[in-house]
Amino acid sequence: MPKLPVMLDIQGKRCVIIGGGPVALRRARALLAAGGEVTVISPAIGPELSALALDRLERPYRHGDLKNARLVIIASNNPKVNQMAAREAELAGVLVNRADGLGAGDFTVPAHERHGPVTLAVDTGGTSASAAAAIRRALSDALDPDWPRLIELASPFRSILRERFADVDQRHARLKRLADPQAMALLKDQGEEAVLDYFKALTQTQDAD
Repeated sequence: MPKLPVMLDIQGKRCVIIGGGPVALRRARALLAAGGEVTVISPAIGPELSALALDRLERPYRHGDLKNARLVIIASNNPKVNQMAAREAELAGVLVNRADGLGAGDFTVPAHERHGPVTLAVDTGGTSASAAAAIRRALSDALDPDWPRLIELASPFRSILRERFADVDQRHARLKRLADPQAMALLKDQGEEAVLDYFKALTQTQDAD
């Protein structure tokens, strides 16, 4: 059954990675970029992984290592350890991603790339990681660089609109205009000050839709 694509909020949450190789390195970078508090557990942890801002336990995984974890990445080269960790996670209600492919796990980590506030993610349902990476690169190359900047400029105005407009229809209509063709045209043709003036006008309660 296909999995529902979701974005997990792991800001400030404990995330455990079991394993210290290349997969662990990629996952650690992604989790740290998302604001997770990462702990890596492995008898051998590579230098690039050790250089990251995370906690390191240079020893084998032990039962109890997943206490208070929000999610675990199982990426060791020891099948017995992987199975033990998966079992503990299941009992503790911790979300699991298994890099060894044994067991479906609870979530997958798609090929992704961040462009400021924009994240492009591609998942092929486990069919081909190389295809997912190639598609992700193609999408990144094709992304208009003004999109991330427009979204950054619009971000503070979202909360203002939510506060000022109790009427759902009015609020949604104005939220849509934060990223409409007019906003993009103003940014491209007249610059940031023009698009900021446009956003400010949207927050005025007397402004007619």
